[in-house]
Parts: sequence; structure tokens; C-alpha cells
Amino acid sequence: MKLTLVDVFAERPYEGNQLAVVRDCTTLDTDRMQAIAREMNFSETTFVVEESPARARVRIFTPGEELPFAGHPTLGTAWVLAGGTGDFTLDLPVGPIPVRFRDGVAWLTPPPAEFGALLEPAGAAELIGLAASDIDLSIAPRMVRCGPWFPIVVVKNLDTLRRLRADRSTQGRLGITGCPFVVCRCGYHADAHFGARIMFFDGLTIREDPATGSANAAFAQYLHRLGERGARVVEQGFEMRRPSRIHLNLQDSPAGAGGVSVAVGGKVQPVAEGRLL
Repeated sequence: MKLTLVDVFAERPYEGNQLAVVRDCTTLDTDRMQAIAREMNFSETTFVVEESPARARVRIFTPGEELPFAGHPTLGTAWVLAGGTGDFTLDLPVGPIPVRFRDGVAWLTPPPAEFGALLEPAGAAELIGLAASDIDLSIAPRMVRCGPWFPIVVVKNLDTLRRLRADRSTQGRLGITGCPFVVCRCGYHADAHFGARIMFFDGLTIREDPATGSANAAFAQYLHRLGERGARVVEQGFEMRRPSRIHLNLQDSPAGAGGVSVAVGGKVQPVAEGRLL
């Protein structure tokens, strides 16, 4: 089986979010795919189960479970299959996801978000180990689904972002599902609009993710719903020394058009090629 390693949402190699892409794997069953994803031990590993020049059917696994959609695996897999040029469509359990490559950036159009309940500030703060006074209420804490569910919580500054904590017992006691996506309205560099962190349960343990395309897609659609428009840059992964830059394009749909009117993009860096025995 062909094995390709890439870094996604990465300005240079050995940054961003790592991804393993496995091809020529049509004989693998679900258990073996899960075992390989556990062996890779990245946030996600993808398996290309059907492939044509401009389209492929792909399955996405964390070390502990299969996902219906995830952003960085979508962009990274499309980059491997398309060579980083043109347009490519991935057929995922959530449906077809188009990816386009423009000026060195891979862009995906995410599935439409589902907007859930608003969260009480005190509960949102407790969820991430902070005080209610740490929450920035200019964007209300809210459950948003784009693939998985994400409690989206905006905090006041980077210092607060660095202090967040998450554990499954607190989350279970609060009855809040999903992976908390925590954001502040300032990046780690002057040209970024947001800094972000996320702690997630990969099916085995709690870990931090250096760049989360599906969470950023949910966040982008929430911003769009709140009336924000234009280009935005989110920086993530800095605390774990995997700096990532995620581009958001918040635009209005053409008159009379439906569907999602945001895009999520980033650069992809090749790291290694080989074969899986």
C-alpha cells in the first residue's frame, strides 16, 4: 500500500497537523484500518478506497474511531491525490466535499453547519477550566456541528487561551458533548485575527490538536451567521510547537443560491513517501 505523510495548515514542513494517507488499500476491512490509524497515531489517518483522476472515496480514522468529516484530512488527502493543483472532490460519509487549489492554498467547501443550543457562560467556562469572567461574550458560547459537534467558546485574550484545561469527567458532569473549540480575538502574529486551541478525545485519550479544519469550518459558519464577512486567519497549535495557519473566507452567497458560503483553506507540505507493509 502507498503511504504518504503530509503536514496540513502548515507554512513549512514539520508544522501544522500531521496526516497519513494510505492508498491501494481496497482489501482492508474496518478493523485493519483502525489498527493502522492507531499505529500512525496522528490525529487522523485517511484511506483512499476508490480513486479516479478527479474524485475519490475516502474514510477518515482517528487512533480510536472513524469520523464522518474532518478538515485537515480532507485537504491533505486531496493534495496527495491531485498533486496540489486544480480541483478535486472527496466522497466522505457526510457527502461530497469539493477541494480547490489556488496560489498554493488548498480550499474546501465544508458541509453546512448545524447550530445547536447557546451555552451558559459559567458552564462554558467550567468546561475548559476557566472562570466566567474569562469569557468574551461578544460571541456567545454555542454548540455548532460540522461533522462532529463543537462547543465554541471565545475567551478574552491569549493569556486566557493558554490557561484552558479540559477533562472528560467535567464534560460528562456538565452534559456537554463534543470537543471544546476555544478561540480569542487575537492571533500569535499581528496579521492573524484569532488564536485557537482544541482538546479532543480521540477514542483513546484526551489530546490537543494542532489544526482542526472541521472546528474552524464550524467557527467560520458561526461568524458568517453573526454577520462577519471577508478574510480571516486563525492560528492554532502554537502551545504544542506545531504552529498552524487556517484561512477562512466568509462571503455572501450569490443571489438566489443556497448552501454554504464560507471556505476553509491552508497550505499542505509533503513530508515522506513510502509503502505500508
